[in-house]
Amino acid sequence: MDVLDILTFKIIYCEIKMVEEKLVEVASTQEIPAARMKHVEVDGKEISIANINGKYYAFDDRCGHSSARLSMGAINGNVVTCSFHGAQFDCTTGKKVREANGIAPPTEGLPDVWKKNVEHAYNLLSYIRTYDQKKYDVILDGDRIKISLQDNEMR
Repeated sequence: MDVLDILTFKIIYCEIKMVEEKLVEVASTQEIPAARMKHVEVDGKEISIANINGKYYAFDDRCGHSSARLSMGAINGNVVTCSFHGAQFDCTTGKKVREANGIAPPTEGLPDVWKKNVEHAYNLLSYIRTYDQKKYDVILDGDRIKISLQDNEMR
C-alpha cells in the first residue's frame, strides 16, 4: 500500500463514519402498522415515519402549509392528508400533491361577526403557500427503523 492508498482509505473510512453517526434509531417495525404514521423528535426535528405497504418513509412532520402534524392526518395509498387544511403530500417523495383547502366551511347559523371572521381567516389562508416536505433516508436494521439526518446536499 502506498501513501495514496492509505489516504484514500482514511477518507472513505471518515465518510462512512460520518454517515453512521448520523443514523438514528426511531422505532421498531411493530410500532407502525401498515398505512399508519408515528411522530418522532430527533435533534430538534419533528419527523413522521410512515408505513406504506411494509416500506418505511420519513419526512418532516410539520405540514408545509400551516405547520400541523401530518402524523395526525390520514394515509390513502402513499398520500397523507393534513387534518388541518387538507394539504396532501406523497409520503414516498415528500412532494406536495395538493394545495391546502382554501374554501371556507359553511357558516349558516353562526353570528354575523363569526361569519366575517371565518371568511377573513380563509381569505388570509389563500395566501399561504404549501411547500414540499423534507425527506429522510430510512434504513431497516432487522426490525429497527433508523433514519439518516445527513443533509440532502451531502447525499
